[in-house]
Amino acid sequence: MSTAPETIASARQSSRTLDVVTAIMLGIVSLTTALGAWQASTWTRQSADYAQSSADARDQNIARSIDWQSALRLDSDAIEQARKYALQEDAAKQSGDARAAAYTSVMVGNYLGRSVNPELPDAFAAWRAAGFPTDQLPTSDPEYLAALRGDADSYSIVATMTGSMKDALQAKASVFTQAALVDALALFLLGVAGINRLRSARFATLVLGAAAYVASLFMMLAAY
Repeated sequence: MSTAPETIASARQSSRTLDVVTAIMLGIVSLTTALGAWQASTWTRQSADYAQSSADARDQNIARSIDWQSALRLDSDAIEQARKYALQEDAAKQSGDARAAAYTSVMVGNYLGRSVNPELPDAFAAWRAAGFPTDQLPTSDPEYLAALRGDADSYSIVATMTGSMKDALQAKASVFTQAALVDALALFLLGVAGINRLRSARFATLVLGAAAYVASLFMMLAAY
């Protein structure tokens, strides 16, 4: 049967053990909280950088979209006017009117010279040779449209990609911020456990603090 001094010594040893465990857990949770806050702030800064890049790319896309739409209108007008004079030129040649044929030929060249795309005159010549089919307009050719819109579309893709990366980092930073709040709860419970002299209450509070800390770790792992 244990004597009173032995019981007191055992209780003190148990209390010291809980003190050591509590101190270690306080240090671990504090370090984890600091690292989590650092990671969240890093992601937040990176997210802001991506947001700025997305906004810049979107602005460039708008400016270049205006340019290519304007170029398409100019090219469409150029080939339509050139087509009109080309038909007149063909008619003048058939009637033997050399003067009218020369004039309309010059007008065809003048309007094609106003086109933005340097390859459009060659495309117009092929279209003319084919008899001006309405379903083969040079300005509806996929290669022509790709060359015309490629720059603007590339900025659109960049804006979308960087915007998605921004959202992803924001979501991760938000989870780490929530985990920091749970860690704050864990620190509070561990602090209460450290000053509580009632052994059973102290142990229960310590377990709750540890559970809150483990929950915060799962939240952080889920963010990755």
